[in-house]
Amino acid sequence: MTLRSLRTADVPSLAAWLPRAAAEAGCQRWAREDAPRTAVGREGALVADGCFLAYELGSPQPEAASVQLLAVAPGRRRLGTGSLAALALEKRLRPSASSIYVLVPAQLGLALYFWLRLGYRPLTQAEWPARPERGPAVWMVRQLR
Repeated sequence: MTLRSLRTADVPSLAAWLPRAAAEAGCQRWAREDAPRTAVGREGALVADGCFLAYELGSPQPEAASVQLLAVAPGRRRLGTGSLAALALEKRLRPSASSIYVLVPAQLGLALYFWLRLGYRPLTQAEWPARPERGPAVWMVRQLR
């Protein structure tokens, strides 16, 4: 799978499903209807094959990256699309980040298993890089190098 930057042509298809998926995941930044349009061409917002992935370099630690949202269009779910996108992001970030963090909200129990299957490990509270801003959650990490 090849992840690429968001283009203007992607906005209408993302607008049809991304705000709802982001809201269900508790990711308010991407739940706004104008969020895809404002992210066109910017680093940190990628798309591929019905998948949207938002990440931030230098977060939550200087040499790390964090996945802000990984969302898959309803018709593409449970086909491996999300896993392929996560692995493609790891490959893309390996030269610039030593690890990738994901904050998994408690209401997304299946997401915990998703990240575990990809080799991410849950962190103890003492290992957390930051306190969750909203509700109960668990930090997970995967070392890239």
